[in-house]
Amino acid sequence: MKVILVGGGQIGETLSRILVKEKHDVVLVERDESLAEELAERTDALILNGDGSDKSILRDANIESADSVIALTGDDKTNISVCQFAKEMKVKNIISRINQQESENEFSKLGIANTVDATTTSALAFKKLMEKPGKQLISFVAGGKGEIFELSIKKESKMCGKEVGEFSKNFTIACIYRDDKYVIPAPGARIREGDILTICAPLEEIRKIEGMI
Repeated sequence: MKVILVGGGQIGETLSRILVKEKHDVVLVERDESLAEELAERTDALILNGDGSDKSILRDANIESADSVIALTGDDKTNISVCQFAKEMKVKNIISRINQQESENEFSKLGIANTVDATTTSALAFKKLMEKPGKQLISFVAGGKGEIFELSIKKESKMCGKEVGEFSKNFTIACIYRDDKYVIPAPGARIREGDILTICAPLEEIRKIEGMI
């Protein structure tokens, strides 16, 4: 697979090394000349020195034949420009780093769904490490205003034996994993010991839910 990475910072360098080891054809574009020279010595990827938002540089990287283009710079405007040109060139897989949450709408308008919010991803990793036993955080949603997580129901849980509909005003129980099957619960379905609930909830409800574990 041919991959073009734009941005030779720590993430770009690390990802390029991983992809090269997996025998992918990797081109890494870095605008800083001295860093580009260092990367050429430290990695086996093809390094191009230039501005990733410059279409001529991306053409030099043979974007026409790329399977994936990944924008990894610390500047959202540059990443948006890279993604826009990649889309024009009909690249199948376009991925971008998002540095500012307010830029998410710009990527959505472009139709770029494969994005990684650097700030939210870091916050998510730290939050996962402090989760209570029985609760497994999956993701933040709605610009960090809500969480999706799994909750394991024990016999002593305050939710055990209650109907799903009792909680609908405060949060959503999207599905229940029970007896090796995922079930979409009706409001009258009762929560049982051993169930694993997938819950979507606003942040202000999280403490209350944790109190029910």
